[in-house]
Order: sequence, then C-alpha cells, then structure tokens
Amino acid sequence: MRVIRRLLPWLFLLVTAVIVLLFVLRRDTQAAYGTAVALCPGPDLYGYTCDGGTAFAYIDATTDTFLYADDGVITLELPFPFTFYGTPYTELKASSNGNVQFGNGNTFYGNDCMNEGPVADMGDMIAPFWDDLDLTSYGYLEYDVVGEAPDRIYVLEWDDVPRFGDSEDRVTFALQLFEDSQDILFLYEDVTMFDGNNGSSATIGIQSEAQGLALQFGCNQPVVANASRIRFTEPAEANGAVDGVETAVIQPTTPLYTKGDVAELLDQMNLQGPAALADMHVRWLNQSPPRTAVWQWLDLTGDGQDEVILLRTGTAQNATLNDLLIFTPDASGTFSLLYNQLLTNREQPGSRPELAATADLTQDGLPDVVVRDTASGQSFVLTVGAESVQQLPLPGSCTGSLGVMDVNGDGLAEVVRDGCEGVNGRTVTQWNGSAFTILP
Repeated sequence: MRVIRRLLPWLFLLVTAVIVLLFVLRRDTQAAYGTAVALCPGPDLYGYTCDGGTAFAYIDATTDTFLYADDGVITLELPFPFTFYGTPYTELKASSNGNVQFGNGNTFYGNDCMNEGPVADMGDMIAPFWDDLDLTSYGYLEYDVVGEAPDRIYVLEWDDVPRFGDSEDRVTFALQLFEDSQDILFLYEDVTMFDGNNGSSATIGIQSEAQGLALQFGCNQPVVANASRIRFTEPAEANGAVDGVETAVIQPTTPLYTKGDVAELLDQMNLQGPAALADMHVRWLNQSPPRTAVWQWLDLTGDGQDEVILLRTGTAQNATLNDLLIFTPDASGTFSLLYNQLLTNREQPGSRPELAATADLTQDGLPDVVVRDTASGQSFVLTVGAESVQQLPLPGSCTGSLGVMDVNGDGLAEVVRDGCEGVNGRTVTQWNGSAFTILP
C-alpha cells in the first residue's frame, strides 16, 4: 500500500500530461483544417490554404493547344501525376472559359460562386479566371513544361483571350502546377478590362464537387490586379477524414448552351415564329462584321414537325463566323437548340460553306443534309440519329457541281460530284452502312 501511495502523485502527473497533450494535439489538428467550404486564406476542410505567392515569376507558355472555340474544352496529358484533393491525376481538361477540370469537361460559360458550396456539374475544378471567354477568332490557350524532374512546373496560359461578344476586351493569365510541392499558382498578367474588370465577372478558386469542398478567392468581384499572384498550398498532411476519398467523375447534366444572338433568335422564334429568322437576318447583315444566313425547314427527326437548319457565313476576312445550327420543336411547337457547330477555324480560314442538297442518304428513312465547302471542295452529310447529330465526311475533294441521284439503278441515292481529284473528275459516293465510300 505504501508503494502505491508513493506512486499516486506520479500517476496523477502522468494522466494530466496525457490529457494536456491530447488537448494540444486536438487543438493543433483543428487549427490545420477549416470548414468544407471556405474563403481565402482558408484553410478548407482538406487543408488547402491560399496566399499571395508574390515570389513566383510569370512563365510565358509557347505550345498552342489549337483550341479555337467558344465554350470549348481540350484534354491535355500532364507530364507528372498531380494530386488534387487527395486524388492523383495524369491528365486534365482545359476549358476556353478559364478553368481546368479533372475527370469531366463541362464547357458551361456562366460562372457561379463557390462560397455556398462547390458549383454543380463542374467536378474537381481549378478556376484561375472562370468567365465567359471566347477563343474562336482571337487569343490562344497554350502550355509548357519547365524545369527538370522532380521539380518540374506545368504551365497553362490563356493568352490575350477576349470575353464573349467583345473582341477588344481581352485577358492574359496563367495556371502553374508544381511537381514537387503539388501546389497550385494563379498568375495574372493583364486582367484590366472594360467589362469584367479585375475579376468582377469571374470565379476564382478551387473545388471538389464529389467531396463537397471548396476554397474561394473571389467571385464577381475586382479582387485581382495585373502582375498579382495567388498560391493554393497543398497541406503537408491532408485531413485524413477526406484525404483519399474516391472522387467520382461528375457528368454534366446541363443542356446544349445558348447565348448571345443564338439565344435571342431562339427566344424570338418562340415568340413570333418563322418571321424571327428574317428579322435576325437583317440584323446580321447590318452588324459589323456582317453575316449572311440561309435556312431550310425539314423534318430531320421523323416526328412530323420540321426542324430549322440554319447556315450563317461571314465575309472572307471573318470566316470564323461560319456556323451551322439546328433548332427542333417539341410537341407543343416550342423550339430548342439541337446542334451548333462552327464550320471554320483559324487553321482553315478560307471556308465558303453552302447547303448543297437534301436526301435520305444514310438509308434510315429520314432526310439528310449535304454541306459543301466550295473553297476547299470538302463535303459532309449531316444526319440526325436517335442519340446525336453526326457529320459524316464524303471522301475526296471536289470543286465542281454536286447532285443527288440514283446513278446505278439500285434504288438508293448516290452523291455525284464533278471537279474531283482523279482521272475523269467525277466521283459517285454511296453509304455502305457505316461510312460513305466511292463506287467504282
């Protein structure tokens, strides 16, 4: 008993020390992690924090991705595995709209804020400047890798990119991913604009939709300036409660997007019917640069109601305005956008497309549309299937006349083209069930 009594004070001190140690460790752990949805400087629940990152230099990327599109996305391989919210990735999907996504690639242009939770349908996303940007005619999305392993930096740069609807209002900014630290850096070279100045129409931050985590620097506020930086630091030890949670790919559920004059045309068609096409055509002819439109009513889906096939073309100096759209009515006669495709980009500036012919060429009982580029001689067949609209190329290049007829008397329509490459300059093409092939 005497021995136990002598040991009691030491036992009391030991228990007290353990309790204090556990309290300190718990307090430090709590301090390292914040709420699931946080504002900079954080931390968020995973442990990401953000700061100024002023010590880092702007790196000018030089490798063009050739993403010349509005609301476009491209998949790019990473030179090293990059871990984001606990999940390692070997590729990313870069959007023309100033964000990067892992797994899915939502092209939605309408930025939303992260301060009340991750933005739906955007998945695991890094957003240095998520805004409605347009790479169709101006600007470049470029990448590069600098340094040597294990200290490489992956650079992705949106270079001199205009906002949608104003080719003169442009931004230049970049994203850097670090191999060694797995940190994320946003760099702003020029974000001074007339509209959306300094981020006043952009979302800036990071998120994991599947894990319900986000860390936002700004949303629709002028929070960035020229030559400024933002660094998101990967925690030395991520929160075990969320680290390693499997992140599912978020598939976008949003419909085909309409905006600008396409959205306006759609609204007017549903208000005043076919007259809206003629009214909008007059407006397009008088805008700068001007645009010409031709359209055709045709039941492409076999539901007894005609779709509108609309071809718009710009001048020779503005051929990137050439596009092809299909509007389809529902049972009540309300139109929606079924298809929207640019026909020209900066790699092929000389396009002069036309609606050349209509016939059931794919032998499915529904009419198809032949679209020909009179400049290049290339043609394709536009066909509407149960799941999607397809562009099926016609083989060869033909700059002469084009017609649809049953040449060989087999009861099926063939596409006959003159001025083609070959001995006699005439090509007869027919659908074989999977592609268009040239008949002997």
